[in-house]
Amino acid sequence: METAQHRARAALALLATLLLVSCAGPSQEWTRPGASRISKLAVLPFENQTSAVRPGASVSELLVSELLASGPVAVMDPSEVADLLRRENLDPADAGRLPSAQRMGRLLQVSHVLQGAVTEYRYRPGLSETPVVGVTARVIDVATGDLVWTASYARSGSSWRQEGLSSVAQSIARDMATHLSGALGDARAR
Repeated sequence: METAQHRARAALALLATLLLVSCAGPSQEWTRPGASRISKLAVLPFENQTSAVRPGASVSELLVSELLASGPVAVMDPSEVADLLRRENLDPADAGRLPSAQRMGRLLQVSHVLQGAVTEYRYRPGLSETPVVGVTARVIDVATGDLVWTASYARSGSSWRQEGLSSVAQSIARDMATHLSGALGDARAR
């Protein structure tokens, strides 16, 4: 009888730990002290570093929606960003280099760009498949090329709640927008 109670307590403790981990914030986050004021932000299409189809585009679109909903900062329409990048033959991966950052900022008429990547987007095999999503993001001041904010998120969903990949990605986008809005608000107060 006591063994069954110990197993039940251990299972409950494990479940509580898994719930806490699945609801966690960023794995890493950094904001540059004295970051410049962000007046308008362009979210660049996220790079897809997975074998899945389109998670980069999906996550960047989710993030734009969440930023618009929470927003202390103006966010450029993502279709305009994509059209301009395509028309001018600009690679979002080049945003970290000063000449490219300055050109993007001038053409997009923004003070900062948000560049990111989806690093994991899959179902982890096991007793029941668990959705797993990983995202990295960074904000670059286009005038200076300085990195002003960066974060990485890795989150597992819950197989018992029958969450899908898009639900986990939405959760990450919501948390990322909340943390980024807080960082942008802090930068604006300086």
